[in-house]
Amino acid sequence: MGIGLPNACHPPAVATRLQLQAARGAGDAAAALLRRAGCRPTAQRLLVLQALGGGDHVSADEILAHARTRYPSINPSTVYRTLDALVAAGIARRTDLGSGRLFYEVAREHRHHHAVCQQCGAVAHIHDASLRPLAAALRAETGFALTPDREITVHGICPDCRPTTAIASGDDVKGHHHAHP
Repeated sequence: MGIGLPNACHPPAVATRLQLQAARGAGDAAAALLRRAGCRPTAQRLLVLQALGGGDHVSADEILAHARTRYPSINPSTVYRTLDALVAAGIARRTDLGSGRLFYEVAREHRHHHAVCQQCGAVAHIHDASLRPLAAALRAETGFALTPDREITVHGICPDCRPTTAIASGDDVKGHHHAHP
């Protein structure tokens, strides 16, 4: 690669400087998010928020492992307390995907629910509006109402694991499909 070509890589020093600037910018945005939620932007909270930043569903153990790459002596209780504080502040959501442990993700502006594959653990997001008919049927048949602070997890078989002879359960659910963490 020649110098001056539009697709040329930056020299290592410049690339490193650009990475540091991007990380600092992301750190500044995370600190601002914490402040807006009334949380002090401590190093531990910023680390936990960074672990959640990928948008996946991550367990407390995975977040702890991430934090220990930077701070090997961090106490697990610090991570758990930080997760509790982020959930209470509305920055993160705690989700039970039915695997016997809780997962965390960054809170989104809209509530969503989850479809979890019983075979591979893949997770698909289901938008709240898609479940309105279920909410109406639930209220009509039982008197129960869905509460806005909870998400629903539906277990089934994802398209990748489902045999070509479709399960006789009706329509496929359309949602954002991604692998389980």
